[in-house]
Amino acid sequence: MPNTSPGPTGLNLFLRASLRRAGGLALLLFLHMHTPQAMAAVPEEWKKTPYAYDAVNRTLRDFLEDLAHSAGLQLQIEGELEGAVHGKIRSNTLFNLMERLALEHRFQWFVYNNTLYISSLSQQTSERLEVAEEAVSDLKQALIHIGLLDDRFGWGELPEIGQVLVSGPKRYVEQIKSFTRKDSDLAEKQDVLTFSLQFANAADRQIDYRGEKLIVPGIASLLRGLLDPASANKTGVLPSSQMMSKLPNLPASTPYDSTLTDIIPPGLSKVRVEADVRNNSVLIYDLPQRNALYQTLIAKLDVARKLVEIDAVILDINRTQLKELGVNWGFQNSRFGTGMQNLAAGSSSTLSITNRSRFAADIRALEERGLATVISNPSIMTLENQPAIIDFNRTQYIKAVGDGVANIMPVTVGTSFQVIPRVINTNGGSQIHLIVDIEDGNFSEVAGGDIAYDTPDVRKARVSTQAVIAEKQSLVIGGFHVAEEVDRVNSVPLLSRTPLIGKALFSSTITSNNRRERLFILTPRLVGDQVNPVRYLPQSDQDHLSAAFAPLARRRAEHLPIVKRADVAETLANLVTGQVPKKFKAGPMPTGAGVVCKTPSPLSPVPGASQWYSGALYNVAVLVLHNKGDRYVRIDESECSNEHTLAVSIWPQAWLAPGEKAEVFIATRTRNKNESTAVTRPSLLAPAARSTPK
Repeated sequence: MPNTSPGPTGLNLFLRASLRRAGGLALLLFLHMHTPQAMAAVPEEWKKTPYAYDAVNRTLRDFLEDLAHSAGLQLQIEGELEGAVHGKIRSNTLFNLMERLALEHRFQWFVYNNTLYISSLSQQTSERLEVAEEAVSDLKQALIHIGLLDDRFGWGELPEIGQVLVSGPKRYVEQIKSFTRKDSDLAEKQDVLTFSLQFANAADRQIDYRGEKLIVPGIASLLRGLLDPASANKTGVLPSSQMMSKLPNLPASTPYDSTLTDIIPPGLSKVRVEADVRNNSVLIYDLPQRNALYQTLIAKLDVARKLVEIDAVILDINRTQLKELGVNWGFQNSRFGTGMQNLAAGSSSTLSITNRSRFAADIRALEERGLATVISNPSIMTLENQPAIIDFNRTQYIKAVGDGVANIMPVTVGTSFQVIPRVINTNGGSQIHLIVDIEDGNFSEVAGGDIAYDTPDVRKARVSTQAVIAEKQSLVIGGFHVAEEVDRVNSVPLLSRTPLIGKALFSSTITSNNRRERLFILTPRLVGDQVNPVRYLPQSDQDHLSAAFAPLARRRAEHLPIVKRADVAETLANLVTGQVPKKFKAGPMPTGAGVVCKTPSPLSPVPGASQWYSGALYNVAVLVLHNKGDRYVRIDESECSNEHTLAVSIWPQAWLAPGEKAEVFIATRTRNKNESTAVTRPSLLAPAARSTPK
């Protein structure tokens, strides 16, 4: 390590110091040195610093202590170290001096972390260390950078099996082993973390569009791009600066284009991210302590998005009527006080429609006059920020002939549009930002009306634009020319079929060129989001659907205790056999028998013949129904149930002969104190006649 401290360098500073220790006189000559901080195993200054020492019967241990003290290092000796140093010792570098002493007194040495380690040759050892296969080369570079790896000792790599061979002093090998052990421990602690998604897609969505593949990345690809910058560049996925700034424990200086690899060192573990398509979940192989980091990020990505319905009208209109139609619609710019350029023939323009009712009436009027034709009226629903594609195409295969080679190439044309909506909430209202790409094309036709199959002439027109419009307003995009050549035949009936002279004398053909302009009219409508399905309906029907869902929601409420089916069946069986179930207590009936079981004539409850057994989770009502008619009648269980009913049982049978009676057991869930009980009203209409068994 080069010396960066101020002062002279090289052999230009010669200090003499007298140190009397145990009767010895030491003379030290050394270069100006700074205190090493985790420097290389052999400090670079030691290869440039001269050293002189006058020793009088000094032990080797004392001599090494003086040397370490003069170099600003601590001394640590492993094993037995014997020998003495006597006389004048001179060396041009400290490194050469230590190598000479090590050879004479049979020891090994290295410097690491401000410590001079000395060990006898008996401490020499070799180890085979387990390392992750992809981390073998990274481990060596890391050890060099921290100043531990010494080229005087052995180092071998076996990347195919993920092992390294290390030889040297015992303490040196243990130092390296401590780092590899931590790496191995981290790898062993890795686990598969599972994150279920509710709204977003875990896997990528692939859309085939005109021979191209449009990929909408899923959550797994986004995370994979954050963890691996190379993967992000390949897929075109860039991390969101706003999302990265909200991640916990991120340093304030983290740049927007940084990735999670800045936080998760790649040398410590190999993180893998996969998408589980079956369960729509993300699987991450990483350390469990990073679960909170991933959970926070995924929660920010997995959010409910709004649903947008896009109604499209593809309209062909006579070019002579287009300008008049634009004036009638009143498209003008009142802000600047001048008329906006109308959607004239031959131009490519966009405008919005605010009065949709009047617009639809004008279109119907033009259709009746034959001046306009609605080619198609598709409708598609998509999530905001997700592409919606409608494609009406036709494919022809042309022959490309070369030198001895013939290829069949497909050519696809037609009408298609791709729309990406985004909802903008401003001032309590909603606006929709549309990104629109439209392509319209066709094959040219020959005089006979057939397509030239060998080398067809393909005509295409494309428009790519963006617009922000209010919800339920329409965006009109024009500028697409449609030319039609129509042959109209006028003939005299019967006479025109006369051979030879019929067509010449009694029929005529009129050819007219019909030039039209094709308009694309897009109307977005916000229909709700992924959370509440009620929002799919119009506002007038939402209350009815919510009321229908209310009993089901109360029945499935999480705060209600769970009642097992087997427990209810056992309770009813005990009551049928005449036994009161355990944990049930008899009491008076809280309501009348007619409220519990609303049976029409000729069935009627027997007055005074009722029982009530209350339990912790549910209650059981017992009453007697009497057939007072002159025919067989079946007891309908649905007439004795409501939203709180768990089960209904009839004993001994549901079909009653005239004059017969049966017990009805009704298990109902215990109601909350604050829950109101609806008051029933008997119907004024006569009930439908009961059918009798055959």
